[in-house]
Amino acid sequence: NSLHPSAKVPSVLDVKEFEITNDFCSFLTHSNLVPVSFRRVCLLCDVWEQMQSEQNGRIVPLQIEVPREPRALKNAIMDRFGTCCGEVELRQPLRVCFKGEEAGGPGVTREFFQVALRSFLDGDDGESKLFRYQEQSRTYWFDERADSPEAFRAYGILLGQAVLNNTHVPNIFPRALYELLLEDLGSPFAKAPDLDDLSSITSDIARSLQQVLEYSEEDIKEKFGDLAWPRGSKLSPELELSHENKADFVQAYLDWFFHERISAQLNPLREGFKTILGGSTLLCTIVDAVQLEKIVCGGADTVDVESIKSGTDIEGWTDEEESQYLPWFWEVLASFSPAEKVQFVVFVTASDRVPLRGWQALGLIVQKNGVGDERLPSAYTCFSQLLLPRFTSKEKLRESLLLAIANTEGFGLR
Repeated sequence: NSLHPSAKVPSVLDVKEFEITNDFCSFLTHSNLVPVSFRRVCLLCDVWEQMQSEQNGRIVPLQIEVPREPRALKNAIMDRFGTCCGEVELRQPLRVCFKGEEAGGPGVTREFFQVALRSFLDGDDGESKLFRYQEQSRTYWFDERADSPEAFRAYGILLGQAVLNNTHVPNIFPRALYELLLEDLGSPFAKAPDLDDLSSITSDIARSLQQVLEYSEEDIKEKFGDLAWPRGSKLSPELELSHENKADFVQAYLDWFFHERISAQLNPLREGFKTILGGSTLLCTIVDAVQLEKIVCGGADTVDVESIKSGTDIEGWTDEEESQYLPWFWEVLASFSPAEKVQFVVFVTASDRVPLRGWQALGLIVQKNGVGDERLPSAYTCFSQLLLPRFTSKEKLRESLLLAIANTEGFGLR
């Protein structure tokens, strides 16, 4: 398209040497003009410039040799990122090799981040896990019982190092974590956690608090009591719930849930992340939680129908139906647009996130639910179970499935 004669092309990118100026930062704030991938590159340039100034222009990779066995791997990472390294050394990009293996390079580094991050998630027999897995949302959140600040700090360092090494990690945490990381960096774009953030972790409690806000009868104190939670430092123990202060009660609960309740786990993780990326002017001033999530994890994963199919269980169908009717279902699902495939996943699981071990681990169950074109598909999201009627034609199956998923809305989804 031709420009209006009076229009001028901004000169913000017309420079011989890269420099983070106020004009350049202002340009990056326009998310409709600047893709996240470009912001990620700018963030890397920003961090590398910091490293060069710390190391007199010569960046030396941090060598790390680790075993593959998960528990030994986790311990090796904690040792290497612990007292063995200063903060400047920790900010160096990694050069990884596995013990007993000669291979190295970017591919090995990417594999290292995948297996290393998982080793902290899985835990060991007899050992408390750092994070709890949320079945419905397929995300992880802090286990407030975990007492291992060194492990949480190492995990924060791994997240920062993944960005530094230009490697995406699985999108396994709710967006609230990225809000809390930005909060610790003093970012003006950090948003106080709200009920949507809470619902991505515990939808039942979020619904209950929403009911408190919406309740209009006079017996609110008798109906909800004191909300049955430690009030921390936000409210006086003598304060009683009323319509006048119910919003304060809910906000105080959110503050407690996202801060005091998990401070022993969150603070060391944020410390580790800040050690690696906290010196970035760009990260601390112009990136919001949505963008940080994409910088760390990349864009949304395309729904892989073939992988889902490989891990699906079939219930209630005859051999003839399995061989002649169910292929229609998979053909219809494969023909959906990317957005419709995501809607289908939300319809059957209440979440749009890919499982940590890939789409084949979705655990879909396709159960026969009667015969007749007047029926609609339905789902039990707690079991990833699709209740699929037998329709008279492939076209009717497609029409009914699209109609069923059209109004799907998972509670608190991204």
